[in-house]
Amino acid sequence: MAMKKPLFASFGMAGFVPIIATCVCAIIMLLPIGSVVTTAMMPHLVLISAFYWLSSRPLLLPFGACAGIGFFLDLWLGVPLGLNMAILLCTRLFVITQLKHYRGRSRVLYWAIFSILALVLYVVAWGITSLVSGDMIPIEPVARQWGATVIAYAPIALVLGRLRRLVM
Repeated sequence: MAMKKPLFASFGMAGFVPIIATCVCAIIMLLPIGSVVTTAMMPHLVLISAFYWLSSRPLLLPFGACAGIGFFLDLWLGVPLGLNMAILLCTRLFVITQLKHYRGRSRVLYWAIFSILALVLYVVAWGITSLVSGDMIPIEPVARQWGATVIAYAPIALVLGRLRRLVM
């Protein structure tokens, strides 16, 4: 008698590592670091984590997880509702449609693709936030946060890569 295949793939506890790691990145991103004296920009750790996990194991970070994490991030950050959710869903959609073109290539190419994707997402988010607020928001803080996010991609991806090799 032939066994039926399950509707959903079973990945065990290791299958939850991308979701848990992305949630931890969200919590770290929301920590009040810095002071009035320092104007350090917090990189978008959730975007970095989502791009990394979607590029390495896309099935383990489904649309629902991206939407949920993005929605709660919107609530915590006080940005227009649905903005981070749309950013993460667009990231997932981009990666699953374009992964076949860059999978297995050099890490520098991953970084370059992430940089361009993040730039597009930050510009669109800036435009949407400006439209919602009814006033042109200055672009300098957005550009600084994009720069911090691009610079932080390599060390965060290294840590996530170590975690992936350790657990999976």
